[in-house]
Amino acid sequence: MRTRAAFAAALAVASFLPRPAAARQAAPATPPPVRLVAFTNEPREPEIGEVFALNVTLRIAPGVVAFLPDTLLPARDAVSAGSGRWELGIAPGDSVDVRATYPVLGLDPGGAQLPSLEVWTRPVAPGEQPGPRALASLAGRPGAASPAGEPPAPGLERTVIPTGGVLIMPLRAMIEADDGGLRPRPPADVGGGLWSAWLAGAVALLLAGAAALLWLLRGRGSSGLILGPPPRKEALSELDRIRTLGWHTNGRVVEFYDATTGVLRRFADLTEEECGRYLTSTELLGRLEELWGSGRVTELRHAVGSAERVKFGFDRPEAEAAESDWATVRAWIEGLPEGR
Repeated sequence: MRTRAAFAAALAVASFLPRPAAARQAAPATPPPVRLVAFTNEPREPEIGEVFALNVTLRIAPGVVAFLPDTLLPARDAVSAGSGRWELGIAPGDSVDVRATYPVLGLDPGGAQLPSLEVWTRPVAPGEQPGPRALASLAGRPGAASPAGEPPAPGLERTVIPTGGVLIMPLRAMIEADDGGLRPRPPADVGGGLWSAWLAGAVALLLAGAAALLWLLRGRGSSGLILGPPPRKEALSELDRIRTLGWHTNGRVVEFYDATTGVLRRFADLTEEECGRYLTSTELLGRLEELWGSGRVTELRHAVGSAERVKFGFDRPEAEAAESDWATVRAWIEGLPEGR
């Protein structure tokens, strides 16, 4: 009898204890009012100082009004270069998709974070159509002049949306320029005829020394002398830097793949005459197979195919799979013969 009473008491006490987290029913996650679905940029690898198009697709949750900005929040190495434009797209359920295009300017070569979107949202009012609005139509937004004495719009929420990354290339004209395009100008063109004989002689001596050094470097070109780091060393260093950024581990797998294949494209462009950056991925792999054989390009083809599905589709592999594709690209470049 005592055993039954003790058991009943234990059950009563247990009923008041909190349930384990695993036993509690998880509340359904509320979708964010607006989120980034996809992004691309054209051209894929813009040069430094070149204005390029950033194309983003935003998904606005049901029952939400979103005010889209004309320009983007600046990043360290890329800034907005003018007003953007947007149009409605097709979205699942009651959501609304917006396809927007913004002009962007790259400031520094290498992997760069793209500017972010600052979007203001609020719940839809009775009888109001949900979806996008121009930010200029938002009265009472923070930082804007409100009508006489009126408070800011109720329920207004600010959302900053990171867009992704891009590989900014150095100016092609600077890379390919040779001394044939440089011509010393007469002293009168530069200094207005005020040069002394000593200064003119010093300049002539410097020019003669530079010409002798250039002749020496050209004469030793066949012995493997290279000005600047070899393309392979530069590519491997950039790939290692991309991995340390950790984009594939914090949800930015699109940027990770885009930067990784961007290094492959630039390396191929610098080392092979027929592998320019204007080629599609399929054309590039075909050229590489012609040069190195299908056996060497099989694994690389798989990694590039994964990148294409990530950048232009909805495939989002885990960090381990993304790093495996990165390692394939790195191993392929590292495994090429010396001198590249």
